[in-house]
Amino acid sequence: MAMGRPKAELVLSEEERTQLQSLARSRALPAGLIARAKMVLACAAGESNSAVAVRFHTTKATVGKWRTRFVERRITGLHDELRHGTTPLDQG
Repeated sequence: MAMGRPKAELVLSEEERTQLQSLARSRALPAGLIARAKMVLACAAGESNSAVAVRFHTTKATVGKWRTRFVERRITGLHDELRHGTTPLDQG
């Protein structure tokens, strides 16, 4: 019997896999976006959230957050959202 909460199934199209691999290899994008792309690729390869968390030195909750967000919003879900109380003018 499986333990823990069920994970959202993560299946990638070839186009999504190619996009994620490109994001993961980038040297110009923000480090957080690159890490999220790598986490999603690892999850799609069948690794557990626990294993991915250990590999990327983060928590299972963080991996679960990005897995779920990817399943719900696909690639656009991996980009940072504006935090409450900030405006685009505050960003730069």
